[in-house]
This record gives sequence, structure tokens and C-alpha cells, in this order.
Amino acid sequence: MEDDFNIEVDKSSKKTIILFIVFFGCILLSTIAYLIINSNELVKEKILSIERNTKVIDIYNNKKEHNFLYVKYSNGTQKILEFSYQIGDSVSKKKGDSIEYIFRKDSIIKYNLFEESRKYGVLK
Repeated sequence: MEDDFNIEVDKSSKKTIILFIVFFGCILLSTIAYLIINSNELVKEKILSIERNTKVIDIYNNKKEHNFLYVKYSNGTQKILEFSYQIGDSVSKKKGDSIEYIFRKDSIIKYNLFEESRKYGVLK
């Protein structure tokens, strides 16, 4: 019964399989190297592309996402809570700027997204 699963591969098929594995491995390694080398630039581009002008209308535990705190904005978007927003805060961030401005009652809080990313090791 153990001999029923014998697969014989001729030499030309072995070469083809080995070449395919080497080719796939090279693509995988080059993709990983690219992401490691360019990760800082990709994060910076993503931060700079954000544009937000909205108001915080709710902060809640999202049961679908392991009870992480989420914030709901007046424009309908919902995302994980990254800053200690309060309900009623107005949030403004221009595209191309790394500073997010939080307008709370009579004060303006500057939240530098680059600095926060560095703090958590995302940017170096």
C-alpha cells in the first residue's frame, strides 16, 4: 500500500521544476528587499496623501475587531482610534502636510503623524 504513491520524474522535468522554484524564489526575495528598502518612503507617501476635514461624532468599541476603540467621523468613515480624540473634536489635515490639527473647544492641538510613526518604529 505504501508503494502506490510513487511519482517518477524524468531529468528534464526536474530541471523545469528547479528552474521554476528558483525563478519564484528570486521574485519573492526581490519583492521583500524592495519593501524593506522603500518602506519609509511608502509610509511617508501614505501619510502625506491623507486629507481629512471632519468632526468626531462617536468613539466606540468595535466588537467585530476584537473590541479595539474606533472613531466615527461625521463624513461616515470609521477607523481605529490613533489619537485620544473626544466626541465633538474637529479634525483637519491637508494633503501634503504631516500635521493633523484637532480643534477642541478653545484650543488647537497639533498631531504630527510623522513623529507618531517614528515613535512606534514605523518610520526611521
